[in-house]
Amino acid sequence: MVSQITRRRRAGAGDAFTLIELLVVIAIIGILAGMLLPALSKAREKANAARCVSNMHQWSLALSMFSDDNNDYYPYDGDFNFPPDATGNSNAWFNVLAPYIGQQPLSNLYLEGRFPSPGNASVWVCPSATNRAPNISDNNAVFYYALNTCLHFENDTTRQYRRSQMRSPSTTIIFCEEVEDKFPETNGGYDFVTRHSGGSNFVLGDGHVEWIAFNNYCRQAAGPGQPTCPLPLGNFAWDESGPGGDWKGVAVYHWWPYPYANDVAGGG
Repeated sequence: MVSQITRRRRAGAGDAFTLIELLVVIAIIGILAGMLLPALSKAREKANAARCVSNMHQWSLALSMFSDDNNDYYPYDGDFNFPPDATGNSNAWFNVLAPYIGQQPLSNLYLEGRFPSPGNASVWVCPSATNRAPNISDNNAVFYYALNTCLHFENDTTRQYRRSQMRSPSTTIIFCEEVEDKFPETNGGYDFVTRHSGGSNFVLGDGHVEWIAFNNYCRQAAGPGQPTCPLPLGNFAWDESGPGGDWKGVAVYHWWPYPYANDVAGGG
């Protein structure tokens, strides 16, 4: 008589997977994973983009409150030649705006060695940043957001423009995403951030935040390393503030607050 244990073993043997069946199952799981991963990646990027927009809204509020308190002027855009905690940057946007939104000035964070980076979610960092492990130190700052340098006359920060001088606030760029480098300011010739579906988030002069495609905000490359700006905007130098450049009809978004703002003869 076959023992009860033997019968159980024989009965169980027919229920096991064969090697071929296991390989088929693994292949199916691999196919499903391959189909799901792109969808998960897109969902993650949408979440990151939403968080970036939220950060930009915070900076928009800070800019508005600062202008209210300072006779309609925007803050200094900062000097990249010095660390954020240097005396020369005490009145830069990254130090004077932060308290308006309940944040410490960037100078404090750098003094304490608490450098904002993608590994630490904060209002200072775009979650979609491409360099996940930047080399940051007091003498090697990294910015993820930047102020528009065209808020003052070229190379003359003493000649700032007031918020009330904007010809078209809803289409004038004030605050931008930065390309993860040492510069706390940017303009159309240097801003080539495309980490959000080929475009970038901006704060406009009326305070709203808007995603804009690269070919709608770029200008003629101002130096080596910048991607080619598509025509027609690729024909316009970033510092051309007249109707032949920044305020030409094909330029929907403006870096300069009004026509000829960077032209002495035009009232810059």
